[in-house]
Formats: sequence, structure tokens, C-alpha cells
Amino acid sequence: MSAALLNETPSSAGAFARYSDVAVILPAEFDLQSGEKLSRPELQLRIYGDASLRAIAVAGGVSAGRIVADDGARKGWWRDIVSGGAAIDLQKFCVVSFDFLPNPGEAACTISTADQAMALKFALEKAGIPRLFAFVGASYGGMVALAFAERFSGGVEKLCVISAAERPNASATAIRGVQRRIIEFAERCGESGEGVSLARQLAMISYRTGEEFDARFEHKPGAAAGARYAVCDYLVARGGAYQMSPKRYVTLSDSIDRHRVDLSRITARTLAIGAQSDRLVPEADMRRLAAGIAAAELRLVPSLYGHDAFLKETHAIGPLIRNFIEE
Repeated sequence: MSAALLNETPSSAGAFARYSDVAVILPAEFDLQSGEKLSRPELQLRIYGDASLRAIAVAGGVSAGRIVADDGARKGWWRDIVSGGAAIDLQKFCVVSFDFLPNPGEAACTISTADQAMALKFALEKAGIPRLFAFVGASYGGMVALAFAERFSGGVEKLCVISAAERPNASATAIRGVQRRIIEFAERCGESGEGVSLARQLAMISYRTGEEFDARFEHKPGAAAGARYAVCDYLVARGGAYQMSPKRYVTLSDSIDRHRVDLSRITARTLAIGAQSDRLVPEADMRRLAAGIAAAELRLVPSLYGHDAFLKETHAIGPLIRNFIEE
């Protein structure tokens, strides 16, 4: 078994879920769809809770990682959904999360959602989880979930896909293309960090809605041309706080845009959840997704937060997830 236990942290007075971090070395013959080879062929898993319980894989956007629930040292990116007593209840289920490829310092630069799914399947088997009860994926994680269900029809019973479709929307690809060109231009100028910051700022505009920005930020011009507005200060702060290498940003952004699955090959019972205000994955795309899967239902939620609804509207999305996986 090519897996090494990196860390195991017991619960602290019942406040945090027990978890273990496991690094699984991928086989030498693991080939990416692009034909490239991974220079760091390793997938980092985190396994929460009792491994004897039914397993649910959870994955989020490109900025998310394996820290889904609070662990005592860091806050989980989906802690309102994954915890004891929450929508994905760690008292009832074992949750498996993972860090997307590429790993830091990786030489390969073209990685697809199918590559992520195949690496995850191998890692799950090595970790003693041959089959998932459910895969709950949001945004990029939803794309990976779809790729997983397409390729391993017997590997997952239930599929919950949030704000993701079987292929990217052309207008969203256009926005991400500009982000990648910003980074490439900044690197040529020796300002790669500024390039990532600007790309992230543009991404934040696409994640949220104009209505939310208008409600949050006062329109108050500065003293002279060039002075920043409140909404601009917010974006600059968010861009400056974002930590991702230029190469990893470009790889994952490109991975979104090369995503494509054949919905007719997905047999898992599926719940598709979309935000009516999502500009990156519009309502029409979510309807097409649900219509293309034999056993699928669609739930649309109203939200000011657009694509970020899966992070901000947990009070609305949580019960939908809970009902689907527990029914």
C-alpha cells in the first residue's frame, strides 16, 4: 500500500472531529490526459470521523482544500456544512476531502478534472475506501464529482453537484482567459504576485452579483482621478490576501475550461443545486445538467451572492444536502 499516515489529531473535548491526513503516492504509470507526467505524483487526503461509517467525498472551489471542517488549529472552508450535527453529519458519515493537483513545485501544467477524479479513485482504494456513499462537490469540486461519477459508475451511490455543470459556460471561460493573460503579462514584467492579485480581483467580481456589491459599497468619488472607490479597496484587499502560485492558478483555471463529461454515462442518483444569480454557471446550464442525467433533480436557490452562494447561503443549501444524503 503506497500510503503514508502524516498526522492524526484526536478530538478536543468533543469540539472537533477526529481526522487523519494521508498522503497517497500515485503509481508510476499514472498518466495525465495531456500526456504529461506528474513530478510530484501524490494526493493528500483528509479523512474525518469514523472510517467504518459510510464515506462521503467533499470538494469545493479551486481555492478549497482538504480542511473542510474545523480542526482546532484552522477553520474549515465549509464548517457550516461539515461537522457533528450539521448537514453532512460527522456523527453519521465519514468524510473524505483532498487537495487538488498540482502539488507545490509540480512540473506538469495541464491537469483535467478527469485526472483529479482518477487520482482520487486510486487514493480512496489505497486508503481502504473502495466505494463512496456520496460525492458532494461545489464549483470546481462539482466538476470533479461529475468526472468521478462518469468514469466510475459503480464507485458512488449519490451525487450532489452545486454550481457546476458538465462543461464550462463560454462567458465564464472568457473571464478566466483574461485572468490567465493578466498573470502571464505580469510574469513577463517580473510582477507575478501582482498578476495573481489582479486575477483574483477579477474573479471576485464574477463570483458575486452587482446587486450585492451595490448594497455593500457606497458610491463616493475620491478627490481626483485615480482615487480608489470603496469597492476597489475591497477587491485589492481580497487580491492581496490570496495565496496561490501563478503556475497553480493558471493550471487550475485552465482545468475548469477543459472540463467536459458525458452525462449519459452518469448513473448515480443526483441532486443538482444552483443559484439563480450565478453568472459563472447560469440557471440554464444547471437545467441542462439535470436534464442530461437519468436520475437527477434540480433545486435552484435565490441569492445575492451568485457563484459564492454555496459558501454564503449554507442555511438554504445545507437542508437540501442533508435531505438528499439522509433520505
